[in-house]
Amino acid sequence: MPLLAALVAQIPDLPGLGDEGPGDLESLLTLCFVLMGLGFALGILGHIIQSRLLVAIGIALVMAATVAFALAVGRYG
Repeated sequence: MPLLAALVAQIPDLPGLGDEGPGDLESLLTLCFVLMGLGFALGILGHIIQSRLLVAIGIALVMAATVAFALAVGRYG
């Protein structure tokens, strides 16, 4: 557990979480939608060519987009 806490402490601040306002929110939402679309596309491609790695990468990208969306809404609500 202390190792996990040390790793989390080293994660740099996410770009775009400043006090810039609506332009910053727009950039975060754009990031969310791009990650989500790319994740779904890779997941579908992985299912078509039966590649578990591509499906897993697609799922990870969709999860990352969900986290980015939650951060954007929580910050600028």
